[in-house]
Order: sequence, then C-alpha cells, then structure tokens
Amino acid sequence: MYSQALTNIFGQQNLETSEARLAIVQQMCKLAVTENVNDSELEIVHQVFDEFCNDILVQIRVEIAKSVCQNNYFSRHLVLKLAEGAASYAQYVLCYSKKLSSVDLIEHILTADQDKQLAIANRYRLPNDVVLTLIEHGSLEVVQDLIRNSSAKLDAHNLRQLYINFNTEPKIRELLTNRNDLPADLRELIAFDLAKQLEIFAINANWLNQKQAGNVAKKSYEITVIDISAKLNDADMAAYIHRLSEEERLTSSLILRSITTGYMNFFEHALAYLANIPITKLHSLLHNPNLSTRNALFSRSKLPADIHPILALSIDIYNVIKQEFAQTQNSDQQQFSVKMIKNVAEYYHQQQGENQAYLQRVLDCYYIDISHNIAA
Repeated sequence: MYSQALTNIFGQQNLETSEARLAIVQQMCKLAVTENVNDSELEIVHQVFDEFCNDILVQIRVEIAKSVCQNNYFSRHLVLKLAEGAASYAQYVLCYSKKLSSVDLIEHILTADQDKQLAIANRYRLPNDVVLTLIEHGSLEVVQDLIRNSSAKLDAHNLRQLYINFNTEPKIRELLTNRNDLPADLRELIAFDLAKQLEIFAINANWLNQKQAGNVAKKSYEITVIDISAKLNDADMAAYIHRLSEEERLTSSLILRSITTGYMNFFEHALAYLANIPITKLHSLLHNPNLSTRNALFSRSKLPADIHPILALSIDIYNVIKQEFAQTQNSDQQQFSVKMIKNVAEYYHQQQGENQAYLQRVLDCYYIDISHNIAA
C-alpha cells in the first residue's frame, strides 16, 4: 500500500481516507514553497508526492501536479508519471514544468489527446521543433491557442506553414492577421486568398456579374497590398516587392494605384525592381523634372506607355502635397491619399478629347467615389 517510511511519519490511520491524504498533500504543498525549506524536508515531500500521484482522488493528483511545477527539486521521473496521467492534472506539468524536454513534449503531442496538446500549446517559449509538431498534428483548437501564445517561437516559415494547413479557416486568418509579427508577404497571401473568395461569393450570391466581382476583388486586394507596405523598412520592402513579382502579382494596375494614392515608397521600390536599378539612383532619376528621363525609366520598367503621363503627373502632385503636409505637420495617410486622387482627377477633368476616356479608365484604379468630378 504505502511505504513504511510514510506510515511511520503520518500514521496508518491518516493514510486510509482520501480526506486525510488530501490534507497531507496540501500540507506538503505548502512546505515545498516555504522559504527556508531544507533538502530533508523536500525529500519527504517528494516521497509523499511520488506515492500519492496515482491516488484515487483526482484532487490529490491535481494538487501534486501544481506543486511540482513550482519547485525544481522534484525529479523528472515524477513529472513524467504525472504527464502520463489524465489531462485533468497532467495539463499542469505539460504546460508549466521545466523538467520536460522537447522530445517529451513532441511524444505527448503525437500520442496524447487534444486537452494535453492544448496544455503544450500554451507553454511559455515553445521551441521551434515543438511548434512544428503542433502545426502538423494539432487540431484546429490547438493551433488557435498556439497562435495566441505570443511567447511561442513562430518564425516566418512556421506561420506560413500554419496558414497553408488551415487556410480555409476564418478564425485562423483572423488570429494570424492580429499578430504584430506576421510577415508582410504572408499578409499579402491572406489578402489575395480573401479577395478570390470575395469574388466567388459575390458571383454565387448574384450580387455582381463576373467582371464586376473581379474588379471589386482586385481593388480590395490592391488596397490591402499597398497598405501592408506602409510600415516596411527598405530591406523588407525590397523583399516584399520581389515576392509580389515572383507570384506575378506586381501588376501595372497595382503600381499605378500606389503612386496615385501617395504611397511613394512602394512605387519607387517597384520601379527599382522592374528597372533593375538601385533604389538610391532610382529616386534621383524619378524626381528629375526632365520628362524624357522619367519616360525612359518607365519604359525600362516595362510599364505600359499609356500610363506614363499619369505616372509623371502623380509624381509632381505627390511632391506638392508632401510639402503642404510637411508645413502643417499632417501625417494622415488617408487624407494624403484622398487629396492625391482628387488632384489627379481634377487635372484630367480639365483636359479635352481623348484624355476624358483615358481618365475614366484610370479612375477604375481608385478606391473612393469621385464620380461627381466626371458629372460636373
């Protein structure tokens, strides 16, 4: 039943009832965290825990599991015994014990039920190999907790793999996009997938025809892609542009939208990439008032010739508005974008003949309604 040592310490009558054993365990738990507890006392505590950890009363096992996580004195053997038990108490050591290695945790992920996986997913500073195992073998609920665990080592590869595995789950998308460390290229991929789903939904619901739905989805996607780029540094922006190009999503429409809405950094990096020119050199060429220099740059970037005029115009308008905003210390990007669009539209509205038709095509790239300018 129980060892002679425990019988001698507590008495046989105090080991026979669950209530008495629970009282003993609670006393031992308090002793284990006492400031001046010595090794001899901890040895007694360990012996009690080791013999009581399979007690019929679950509350006793829970008390032991909680206490074991608070003191490193207790052996790895005891921790493993508790981890092998029911999730009601094993969850504590699986989540908090420092005695468990990555190998231990991975073994439990592969063989244990969801409750134990959830406990592991909430551990502090989960190592990369454990994270990968959870991504590959965890349920939807487990992965959701993993994403919420801000201390888990979710690098760019892990986050992308996680999204690939669960890309049809709205809650996963929401949790991922709420993370501050989500890479820009993964945000862009999520935006692309959502735009496609939006297009399909609008068509199936008979809200829009195929062309209209495609245009709405395209606009939504492009707005998001440009907005994602707003806080990127030069190195990350260059990588972002490169990824867009690799995925064949660095389109002339996207580039046109970026400059006509005032996102100069995106525009410059896109041109630098397409023209294969260093960004510093590109900047000086782009802001050269010589129109032929700009057109040569646009041509080298393989942008359609019919959008060259509006690109050049937008650059000039951007520089004027930027100076105005600097003088008033206004840093509101939305206001900047609205003013850019308004000024570009008003300029082309004043033109005659063929430019009117061109204006209408250009306006399709905008994300605010300026139809009143055409009707005026």
